[in-house]
Amino acid sequence: MLKTYIDLHIHSTASDGTFSPTEIVNDALKLAGDKNPVVIALTDHDTVAGTEEFQKAAAKHKERLTAISGVEISTDYHGVEIHVLGYNIDTKNKALLERLAVCRESRDGRNAKIIEKLQEQGFKISMDEIKPDKPGETIARPHIAKLLMKKKYVSSVQEAFDKYLAEGRCCYVERIMPTPQEAIELIKNSGGVPVLAHLMFYKKLDSAQKETLVRELKEAGLVGIEAYYNTYTPVEQEYVAGLAKQWGLLKTGGTDFHGQNKPHISLFKGQGEMEVPESILPEFLASLIR
Repeated sequence: MLKTYIDLHIHSTASDGTFSPTEIVNDALKLAGDKNPVVIALTDHDTVAGTEEFQKAAAKHKERLTAISGVEISTDYHGVEIHVLGYNIDTKNKALLERLAVCRESRDGRNAKIIEKLQEQGFKISMDEIKPDKPGETIARPHIAKLLMKKKYVSSVQEAFDKYLAEGRCCYVERIMPTPQEAIELIKNSGGVPVLAHLMFYKKLDSAQKETLVRELKEAGLVGIEAYYNTYTPVEQEYVAGLAKQWGLLKTGGTDFHGQNKPHISLFKGQGEMEVPESILPEFLASLIR
């Protein structure tokens, strides 16, 4: 019996992943075996720059591959960074592209400010030393972490984040971001389906605040919620599924694959045990029909 392999949350070199869009397609097909159907979505941070290559690579395998162009928009919800996924968006939509450009410009300025803070801490590094792993790759915090590791200030990328780069650490720099409601509007106006990403990742929000977030975003036009994610415990998965049922949201799932920037996370399997069930596909794929 054939099994459908599903991963609806993947990052490429167009943002902060280490696999090109073409490599993602090829790796997904290889992992799924010779005949099994594959459903994958490219959801780079605040950019759709990789979607053209993604769809071009996927077009060669239409008989068993469904490739969905998406985006993951970083937003600000009362001081907490919340991510909203957009699926089957119009990647040429002018308003969306303009807003994503503002988000990226904010990130670029952020990189320079992070370097300045690190220099103030005594680290001898500069922006000129940070190089993308591959042409066209977006420079982000993982690249700064790799430079710190290369210079032996830290022993791993994770240590760099834990000590210096993560929110609340001494060299963290906030970004200018839209609200989740604005992101939902952008996605819907570009013909896409907005989905709340990794709800349980937002540790600053307690259960009541998480439920308020879901309610407010549903009222703003949210269509789905990421019910399957690589860090969810069975209890958390059940909790998110319950919210999906309560608010009439479709369920999605993905690993948040970043290649070697998150080497413990694999396509389809996350940290080893994850599996996005085929049962979510009929409702999800139906929602993509414009």
